Amino acid sequence: MVAASYATNGGLSSGRRMPSSPAAERYRGGDGGCDEGDDALDPGPPQEQGKASLVSCISNLTNTIIGTGMLATPGAFRYTGLLLGMGLICFCGFTAAFGLYLLTRCAAKVGGRRNSFFSIASQTLPGGAWWFDLAIALKCYGVSISYLIICGQLMPQIIISFFKAFHRDVHQIPTLLLDRSFWIFVLMVMLIPLCFLRRLDSLRHTSYLSLLAVFYLVIIVIHYSLSSDARATLPPAGEVHLITVSYHTISIFPVFVFAFTCAQNMLSVYNELFENSEARVNTAIAASIGTGGFVYQIVGVLGYLAFGSNVGDNIITMYPSTSLFVCFGRVSIVVLTVFSYPLQIHPCRASLDKVLSRSSRRQVLSDAASASLLAQPSVPAEPYRDDVDDEAGTNPRLQPRHTVGPNHRNFSAISRMSVYEEETPLWKWCAMTAGILSTTFVISLLVDDLSIILGFVGSVGSTTISFILPGILYSSLFADEPNSRMRRGAQTLAAWGCFVLVVALSANIHKLVQAPVPASVLLKPSGAAR
Repeated sequence: MVAASYATNGGLSSGRRMPSSPAAERYRGGDGGCDEGDDALDPGPPQEQGKASLVSCISNLTNTIIGTGMLATPGAFRYTGLLLGMGLICFCGFTAAFGLYLLTRCAAKVGGRRNSFFSIASQTLPGGAWWFDLAIALKCYGVSISYLIICGQLMPQIIISFFKAFHRDVHQIPTLLLDRSFWIFVLMVMLIPLCFLRRLDSLRHTSYLSLLAVFYLVIIVIHYSLSSDARATLPPAGEVHLITVSYHTISIFPVFVFAFTCAQNMLSVYNELFENSEARVNTAIAASIGTGGFVYQIVGVLGYLAFGSNVGDNIITMYPSTSLFVCFGRVSIVVLTVFSYPLQIHPCRASLDKVLSRSSRRQVLSDAASASLLAQPSVPAEPYRDDVDDEAGTNPRLQPRHTVGPNHRNFSAISRMSVYEEETPLWKWCAMTAGILSTTFVISLLVDDLSIILGFVGSVGSTTISFILPGILYSSLFADEPNSRMRRGAQTLAAWGCFVLVVALSANIHKLVQAPVPASVLLKPSGAAR
């Protein structure tokens, strides 16, 4: 009686089955509803239905994947050869897509429309949830700084290129237009409104512009690769190798592995997508990864065939700087880079919110589990429980497992608290955003090269969120399926992530000591740092 009264008055699940009611049925099956009989009597705040279109989600994910590092793909082919480079792009794209799929299945298991790495990890690895968010926050924070630095370095070069294209004396350029600090300030003023937007879907229009910039850059590569007149203006090509294996290949390996990193925005896409069924989510994953892979293949293959072993670290620098066609390509690089900045601020802020709320969130989760256990003293310990009314069906997602004991966590209680997690207060949202913007702005003004630091932070952060964390989370949440192919695949992905982590860190250490591969190739925004 006490337990039933507690559940009815806003408490946590008592663990006992309660009679169904219209209200309970209404909340049991919805995306934001509760998954258990008792919890259905107290559904909590209803979850908002996603409003983002499929095209919007695909564009945001694709823009997160493709950065200016696409222009370094031909330079990476120089150390792998044509066939090995193409194979690595396909393989790395598949592993990245599989990691995204596992993340969305974990989100579906938890339920709700406010999933995050913290809410999912809290149910399987509560001790590591805070550290995972810290790694994501640091990675996205560092990448956002690198974007500002890149834009500040590119804009003076673009001004000089346009003066040369119009046959003007470069000495007549106002000094202010050649000042990187001026351009960083101008771009920051433009980016501030975009960075305060709450929903990732609100950035879809800038993602559309970024994809147009990508399309324009691809057109430049195709033009100078297939047009005989255009190729006549290029420097002589070197040898083209089908397969090249050397210690340089190991150093360049992270470029391919991290070229598809977008897991930091995957859960936001899942939460905001209208009708986020498995089929629609898989379509978003396949389309974004497929588009990124297609762009990398086109730019990498054609760029490498055009210049061979003489290809530079950045393919755009190999083309005539006096051509207006190429000058606008440089502008496209800035557009692509600057509009990628808000896409890094969004996950950085979300993870920072969890990091700053570490103690309070841990207490909430602990209290939730404790209260649920105290409310059901007469229930014996069982390895499995079905707390769903019979008429709820046999959907595994609607039948969470319960284990009671000193060394077990109550899935229902913790899941309930994470699903109905309140939105970040407006004042805190604005304060965190202002803090991130101001510090990234100041650091970008004071520092002009973060490649070494970003290499290590990006290697750890990207590997964790792309491979290790999805594999571990899926294996833990679906522990009741020990022999399933998907769970074995998740464990394999986590092992692959550990291998990639070792290789990526080794490559960065090797670069730090001997620098065999230029930093612009090894540590590009959509590569290791991304």
